[in-house]
Amino acid sequence: MAELQYVIVGGGLAAASAIEGIRELDREGEITVLAAERELPYHRPPLSKGFLAGREPVEAVKVHKAAWYRENRVRLRLGQTARSVHLGKQSVTLESGERAPYDRLLVATGSQARRLGAPGVDTPGVLYLRTLQDSFAVKGAIKPGTKVIAVGGGFIGMEVAATARQLGADVTVLEAGPTLYRGFADPSLSTFFQRLLEGKGIAVRTATRAARFRAQDGKLAAVVADTGEQIPADVAVVGVGAEPNVEWLATSGFSIERGGVIVNVRLETAGTNVWAAGDIARFPDPVTRQPRRLEHWDNALAQGKLAGRNMAGAEEPYTHQSAYFSDLFDVTINVLGDTDGPDAVEIRGSTEVEAPNFTALFVRSFKLVGAVMVNPNTVDRSKEFDQLQQHVAAGTIPDS
Repeated sequence: MAELQYVIVGGGLAAASAIEGIRELDREGEITVLAAERELPYHRPPLSKGFLAGREPVEAVKVHKAAWYRENRVRLRLGQTARSVHLGKQSVTLESGERAPYDRLLVATGSQARRLGAPGVDTPGVLYLRTLQDSFAVKGAIKPGTKVIAVGGGFIGMEVAATARQLGADVTVLEAGPTLYRGFADPSLSTFFQRLLEGKGIAVRTATRAARFRAQDGKLAAVVADTGEQIPADVAVVGVGAEPNVEWLATSGFSIERGGVIVNVRLETAGTNVWAAGDIARFPDPVTRQPRRLEHWDNALAQGKLAGRNMAGAEEPYTHQSAYFSDLFDVTINVLGDTDGPDAVEIRGSTEVEAPNFTALFVRSFKLVGAVMVNPNTVDRSKEFDQLQQHVAAGTIPDS
């Protein structure tokens, strides 16, 4: 039997995980990775935390060392941008015009930082944080006493704010919405996180939009709020969400809905011998039974591995329950299941910012669909985490 030719478009965690999945079942097939970035696949969570803070070297951010790809006979083609897929000819067209043929294809091109359209956004000192090179730029710009404004009160903005404060910067968070972490859909949780940041000396302004970036002497001098107030700034890090990289697939015949390539329970797309994983996959969520797209580390890891196995013939369903984490100073946040649009949120435990230890239960139609666990990073709640995962899977609410 001829060796299969596997092509993976994308150079992130899902791609690296897919290689692992393929090699679990097929040691002989040819694997080619087409990645737009010129970096080996790397983990994104440290970019706003440990690596940005200087606690982790760049080598620790990489998923695998270069030798691992050689040992697994993977052809890494870095700096190669895909432009389209021809489903009939089973080939990927690159920006150069070259066509890369495949027997099995994985599309895992991830997301890019959502751009602001505010005047002055191209001013030196206005930065985004999505890639490793972005993190290097932010890292080089933050020094003790630097005036840093985090534009956006979601995960990236909050993590950058906390890390910048730990590095000695003067930090302000601007959030256009009424609450921080709007994805949690609960004002009391937002209040807790706001108190946590303010207790560390970070100024938090909700319902405040960055309307303009003002330059002086060729560099950023202030962020002008929609109220007209000018907030002095040396650096502004914009974290207002991400956009899935699916535009290159628009004319290739895939079903794309709300920014995601629609896949079935085996992560197969509408195209024969084509799978999708990670940020761009809109998959049947095992908890809600509804189509869902996620932009988290855990999702890329699990979907990449399963897609790789299925490309190699496994035909396994995706049953993994989503979970992701964040860290703010010495506080760890774990998010399980689906926290969107709950009917009710019940908070159990202490929300004192000095020693928080609580769980927020998200209930929809009298079923537990998600949870948020918050505690000091010195506290081991792994057993409770596992139990909550079981409750989320069953839809049952744990006893008080």
